[in-house]
Amino acid sequence: FDGSKYPLEENIARTREVVKLAKGYGADVEAEIGRVGGAEGDYKSVDVLVTSVEEAKRFAEETSVDALAVAIGTAHGNYKEQPVLRIDRLKEIAAAVKTPLVLHGGTGLTDEDFKECIASGIQKINIATASYDASANRIRKVAAENPTARYFEFSEAIAEGTYENVKKHMAIFGMKDKA
Repeated sequence: FDGSKYPLEENIARTREVVKLAKGYGADVEAEIGRVGGAEGDYKSVDVLVTSVEEAKRFAEETSVDALAVAIGTAHGNYKEQPVLRIDRLKEIAAAVKTPLVLHGGTGLTDEDFKECIASGIQKINIATASYDASANRIRKVAAENPTARYFEFSEAIAEGTYENVKKHMAIFGMKDKA
């Protein structure tokens, strides 16, 4: 659940409700605090509001979420310039919060950025845009090689692009042969 666009009090209240509903079905909840930049959803700001340690701790304790996405300088989508990550803040949050931490906006980070984030407390990384881009590249290749290609060829290209991207990132994350 992404309630990061709301003031903290409202984000906590809404997230509590989502957690309550989800637990009734045995589902886990990932929530976001701070503001990861990017043009996504119903806001178009590329600004990043870095998560504070105090708010992360309070949010995790008061909502009982299963995973917490924190803002440390990343943005959803493709970067126009390399982000400046707040690894110092990530380490502080990781030390203060027991909830597993999530990094949104992982697409476009360097291998070293990923490794540093993992070493500093991140346990899940979102790379959706990289998978979309890899799939789009495969679709373009299929279309160029076969102008009469149809749904099934494109569907296979999407699956292959996603697979290759996930495989690549699993190796970067040190997860090769672990899933």
